[in-house]
Amino acid sequence: MRGTSGARGDTGVTTRRLPWTDIVAAIGEERLAEVRSSLRARGTDDLDRDAFLLDPAALNLLRDLVPDDAPLAAVNAYGALLHMLYVSWARDWPIAPVEADRLREELARPTGLASRTPPVVCYVQLPERLVWAEGEPGQAHEPLDGIFVVAGPERLHALAVLGLRQDREGFTTMESELALPADAPSQRADRSAPFASMLPAGERARLHSVANPHELGALALLALAAAGS
Repeated sequence: MRGTSGARGDTGVTTRRLPWTDIVAAIGEERLAEVRSSLRARGTDDLDRDAFLLDPAALNLLRDLVPDDAPLAAVNAYGALLHMLYVSWARDWPIAPVEADRLREELARPTGLASRTPPVVCYVQLPERLVWAEGEPGQAHEPLDGIFVVAGPERLHALAVLGLRQDREGFTTMESELALPADAPSQRADRSAPFASMLPAGERARLHSVANPHELGALALLALAAAGS
């Protein structure tokens, strides 16, 4: 597991676009530093999302990011993303890159999740266009670029970044929270296996899909194992 230098992602860890670069440039690192000072002054654990979002500096930053007419679901999504961005920034942007063959091996046998949960904060960078999902039911399937992960002894928070590409501003997010130890995901309602592709000819192309939040959380754990974290 390696980190980038600040938010630039220009240290040779990856040549791919990183999901935080443009956002942090727009926010300004001084705003994140203000949040850090405020959290420290109040003795707030930054991994506690609820406490983080109640901090005055974090709350003010969230208000500046969220459009005035945003629905509650969008506000929650912005809050989840801001928290993941902050805890990653505070730890110098740790990245866990995953190789395609190693991830396929883990997805083929999604067992033993309880033993694969080190305390960790990182961005798990998935192989490009290997895993796909719907950000919302009924929306077009998009490839997962990676997953922000905050894992502790008892709980996993995972926030996937979907549809990140050079010609698009922003991206879609999908969230999962699992109590640990976690069970392996079960067979889907259509009797397909967990992580089986939901795209036309996806199995032939050796692609995978995430069908629900449980599969996303399990994917995060299995990807961490594949990354050797």
